[in-house]
Order: sequence, then structure tokens, then C-alpha cells
Amino acid sequence: MASTSANLSQTVAHAISFLTRPLMDSLSASSFTKLQMILEANLIPYYAPTWDVREPLRGSGRRCLTLSPSAVPPRPIYATCTAVDIRWSQWMNVLGGREFDFFVDPGCVSLRLAGAPGSESKLVTVWADELPSPAVCTPNPRYPAQFTLPRKTLSQQLSEADAAEDEQLFAMIADHVRAPTWLTPVVDKFPASIRSTSPLSSVSPTSRCSSRSSNSSSGFSYETSSSGSSQSKSVDYKQSRRERTRQSRVYIDISKNEVTPYDGGKTTVLTGGVMLGGGPKPAKKVTKQQQQAL
Repeated sequence: MASTSANLSQTVAHAISFLTRPLMDSLSASSFTKLQMILEANLIPYYAPTWDVREPLRGSGRRCLTLSPSAVPPRPIYATCTAVDIRWSQWMNVLGGREFDFFVDPGCVSLRLAGAPGSESKLVTVWADELPSPAVCTPNPRYPAQFTLPRKTLSQQLSEADAAEDEQLFAMIADHVRAPTWLTPVVDKFPASIRSTSPLSSVSPTSRCSSRSSNSSSGFSYETSSSGSSQSKSVDYKQSRRERTRQSRVYIDISKNEVTPYDGGKTTVLTGGVMLGGGPKPAKKVTKQQQQAL
């Protein structure tokens, strides 16, 4: 019984030292001592019912204190704040202003910090009475090496491999988000486009006009048509059968230059072209009956 109470007093003293040390500069010496005494008087009755030195982890969940800046503190801490007249927001601010779980177990004081969403929480040991030395797996000389127990289980190896792959994947995603490769390069000026010359664009318009004028003046003779085609061949261009057929159908008679009225003189046609708006109306002819009446 004496060992249990001594272990409880020693562990609670280390827990109080961790919780009250950040307030040393903001409180007077008397207020700081009063704070530690009242906090010890509130924590020992709170931990005593579940304290067992032989089984340190028994009742650890009930002894856990969740300290958060956005929530009311547990009953022992709240009673201490009321007795010393200190605001919990001020106390939590000097403790880091971050929510954590405070564990006080026989021979050990630790806290658990909540990690980022999707990641594991981090357990930090504040004080421990006896830290067990890590067990080292030594091979037994009686058995061959393939029968020795592995240092890590298969689940641990798989979890470590998955964590390494996740870190590599997130690093690749961060690189792509930081410097995206799908952006189009921005230029100040557009590059000069190289246009390919087609056979149709290589033909000069003057050669076509000259060939057409020669065809129209001679009443479309076969000789002028062949001369026009020879000129086009000089510029590496050969007319297709459809173009030759279309040109052979075109015929313009220059001798007919009289104006022919259509639709009562509203429209007139001159050398095959349509003119909008008719010319002056012709004078009405006087018949013989009208002359006799005069």
C-alpha cells in the first residue's frame, strides 16, 4: 500500500510539473505554489481508484484527460482554475494551444497529439520511472539462420512499405501541383508561318486574263485556246478537263450592243449584263385616228 501511494504521489508530481511549468513566468510565487498544491489535491483522488502498480495500463482510459482550447477542461483542472482564479484559455495557450490527451499511469506520464486527417496520432513520453531496454533478437546457434525469428512481423513490413509508397506518391503529387506541366508555353509573338505554295496559286492572274481576252476577241478559236494553255504550261500549271470544258462553253458576241427592253422598260440588257433600273420611256406613237381628231 505504501509503495502504491508513493508511486502515485511521485507520478502525479511529475504530471503537475509538466502542466504548471509554463505558468511560472505569468504568476507570482505564492500563486504558483497555491496552483500546484490545489492541482495535486484534485488529481490524487481522481487517479487513486484505478491506480495499480502491478498492472500499469489497467484503467488508463479512465485516467486520460483530454485538454482542448475549445472545450471545458476536465473536472480536476476546472476546479483548480476556479480556486486559483485563472482562465483556462490562458492556461491552454501557454501549453501550446493544441488539443492533446494527457495520460498519467503508474511510473509513466505521456501525452498523445492528434495528427493530420488520415494520419496516425503521435505519442510523446513526458516522464517514465524505468524505461525498458529494447530487446535485441540474437540468432540461436542451435538453429540455422532461416529458422530465426524476424525482427519485424509481416504486417509491420507491409505497413512500412505502404507508408513509403504513400510518401512517394504524395511527393510526386506535390511536385505536379507546385509546377504543373500541362500549361501551354506563353510567347510574345507568333512564329512566322511557312505556307506551302499550291499549283493553283502559282498561276499569275495576268496570264489568265490575257488568255481570256484573246479567246473573246477571236470568237474562241482553237489556236488561241492552245496558246493560252501553252502559257499556263510555262508556269508549271495544267488546266483540268473541267476547266477547259467550262471555258469552251463561254461565248460573248461583241457585235450585239443594242439595248433590249424587258418587262415594259423596267430592266435593260446591254452586252449580256443586267442593268438595274430602266432607261427613259419611248414617246408614244400618234395613230392616224388621233391625227384626224386633231
